[in-house]
Amino acid sequence: MDARIRRVLLGRREFVGGLVSCAAALPFAGVHAAGLGGRRIDPAQIVPLDRLKPEARDQVAEVIREYTFHRQGEADTFPCDGNLYLNLVNEPLLPLSLWKDLADSPVELAKISPSRYQGRDGSGSTATWEFAYRSAQLHVLLAYFNYVSPRGNARIDARIVLLVHANFERASNGEPVVRHDVEAFVKVDSRGWKTLARTVRPVIERVLEDQVREAGYFVSLMSKLVVTYPKWAIDVVESHHEIDPATRKRFQQMVIANSKPGASNGRPVVLRDAQASNLPTR
Repeated sequence: MDARIRRVLLGRREFVGGLVSCAAALPFAGVHAAGLGGRRIDPAQIVPLDRLKPEARDQVAEVIREYTFHRQGEADTFPCDGNLYLNLVNEPLLPLSLWKDLADSPVELAKISPSRYQGRDGSGSTATWEFAYRSAQLHVLLAYFNYVSPRGNARIDARIVLLVHANFERASNGEPVVRHDVEAFVKVDSRGWKTLARTVRPVIERVLEDQVREAGYFVSLMSKLVVTYPKWAIDVVESHHEIDPATRKRFQQMVIANSKPGASNGRPVVLRDAQASNLPTR
């Protein structure tokens, strides 16, 4: 099994709750700090502010304009039907249910409205977040994030704007290909942040780095597994009744429509042997 796949499946800290769906495996590079030498950005150049939900517009703009940390992910390209990809991105419970079937995960996620979620990662991080904007090429998510260290001596409150950019192409053999990347803006709201930055900043950098950096690859991995193991994907989602019936049915139809000749009727098995080089079935 590829080392990066093992990292994702064998318990790397997920970006709390539903954010793992569009958040968990791109290596993020570069740190910029607003007020600490970072450049200011015009939010209108980053997102279509006039198309965002009115109740989220000001918050998104503030986080981008006054960010404390910024991460830009590398692009990931993988074979996948565009509609299937968007189905996984638009309904975080789908990829999360597949993830949890393959690896022990303490992540909990609840859908509290059609576009709003609450989750916790079991390691001190919680978040409430929502889709502020959705289109085929761009998803804008706004999260209210909280982290409490195991000993309770460090608490971080932050708002996160997560951007998922996607392009849909055709490979030379005619197969559909998705190319996407993830970008994150983080604004720390904790009181006394500037005073505590020297000691607390390494903590939040480590936590956010762990929870965000594998983001895009998580979705691409789930997309590949769904195509390779369609029966497994359908069975897992069908057993998760917290996913509404219409979503389960739509997912089943998409998986069947995109099944390839020779696709496995088994399921992926996560091998803990570091020498493993593939995903066998059973």
